[in-house]
Amino acid sequence: MFKKIALICIASVAVISCSESDDTGRSNDNFSYLPLATNNTWTYDVATGTDSSSDELTVSSVSGSNYTLTTNPAVPAGLMTGVLSSGELTAVNGQLIGNGTIGFDFQGVGDFSIDIVDGILYDQNANNNEELYTTSGTFTETVDGYDLDINYEVSTVQLADQSSIAVPAGTFTDLLHSQLIINVNITTDIAIGPISQTITLLAAQDVMVVDNYWAQDVGLVKSDNQLDYMLEDFSSLGVNLPVPQSASVLTTQDLTIYTVN
Repeated sequence: MFKKIALICIASVAVISCSESDDTGRSNDNFSYLPLATNNTWTYDVATGTDSSSDELTVSSVSGSNYTLTTNPAVPAGLMTGVLSSGELTAVNGQLIGNGTIGFDFQGVGDFSIDIVDGILYDQNANNNEELYTTSGTFTETVDGYDLDINYEVSTVQLADQSSIAVPAGTFTDLLHSQLIINVNITTDIAIGPISQTITLLAAQDVMVVDNYWAQDVGLVKSDNQLDYMLEDFSSLGVNLPVPQSASVLTTQDLTIYTVN
């Protein structure tokens, strides 16, 4: 009888141990979701509506856990191609960490360039919906004589794994899914009759959401970049805003060819 009870207890402990292990996510930091050997190359088709172009991303230098990538053309069309090549990358403890800039065209407002310092782009051991990185700042952009005060917050989040994705380079399974989010608030001073006052042009909202999918031993295979915003409506006051009232633009970046060592 004692032996039966002991066996049941051992089996129960084994089941509990397996369940707890499943809940903790990955613990093997040796997986590579962006293989960073010199001369590794990825080519992407970047499409916005009917417009498309090609970006090539190449590992140009390696120093320990630090890496530098270059692009062809030098000014890439893809947002993530730009992020990955804008400064030094570090791969350590299952994380990909970027130091560089996020550059994108904010429709009607201008070209944004936001610095990231030690920004975690993915973490293979993070929990679902875990925030990996956040930074914020303020700058002013002049559009048609209006000084737009722009407040932003950039964050990255690890999301649930994607089971499968098909792109021109092939079908990939068990992908990491991370997200880059840019939240923006815009104010400006305008004249309403004889009075000048500060108004909120754009209430705080996620104007840019970038979904990135990373395949083990391959790298970034897909990046979907969604730009959306809706300005406050001042038409009843006779105010002509210097920025389009709204925008919704999807840019896709799909892997077409890759060479990794």
